[in-house]
Amino acid sequence: MKVSYLNDEDLVFLQHCSEEQLARLAVLMTHNEKGKRRLSSALLHNELYMSMEGHPEQHRRNWQLIAGEFQHFGGDSIANQIRGHGKLYREILRDVAKRLGLKADKTMPTTAIEKQLLEQFVRHAWKRMNDEQKARFHAAIQLKVMEVEALLPQLIDHHRLDHGIEHLLDSQLSHILHKHAAVSVIGHGLMRGAGLGGPVGAAVNGVKAVSGSAYRVTIPAVLRIACLRRLIARAALQRAG
Repeated sequence: MKVSYLNDEDLVFLQHCSEEQLARLAVLMTHNEKGKRRLSSALLHNELYMSMEGHPEQHRRNWQLIAGEFQHFGGDSIANQIRGHGKLYREILRDVAKRLGLKADKTMPTTAIEKQLLEQFVRHAWKRMNDEQKARFHAAIQLKVMEVEALLPQLIDHHRLDHGIEHLLDSQLSHILHKHAAVSVIGHGLMRGAGLGGPVGAAVNGVKAVSGSAYRVTIPAVLRIACLRRLIARAALQRAG
């Protein structure tokens, strides 16, 4: 099975990510929250990718295949077959942002949309956290600021931003999406998010009609890619300075 990568200026930075960072992104798309292989994953059927299993740079050398897998999940499966590839990252980003209740103007830079999306995700999650959950979140990000609006400006450019987002995703989002079948399609109507609980329940309640398996991947994948871009840019600035 072929993984087609559509040249994407918003995903080129992935080549500068670490093996561990790319591996975690790849696993999100190839395996579900129970660790089982996704039947819809093309990457696990790619001969080149699979032939390098166990290689210390399996993911770094195949970053384009990983990016192509993401584009595949972001596009409608039938449309993917017709055009031979998925959708560009920016299209997927704006789609996720819209479905999470964020207005993303077409003229906004990709990084600006990502910043607002990350802030919105944390803000919605924060509203549903109890004191114990907030304490664990603070331990993950290693910041002592307690008020969310004061926390966000520090977190968004912090070197542990990915730890904070990862903490929320790993502990809540996948479980919620799976347990409540939150991203099921009902014609062209709204996604049924009623009954969602936990810190990030509100963050997914606005997702509209969409493929369940796709949004189990694209929502957390976009958030992780947004984190990675900021971390890579931060590291580049530190090297230059």
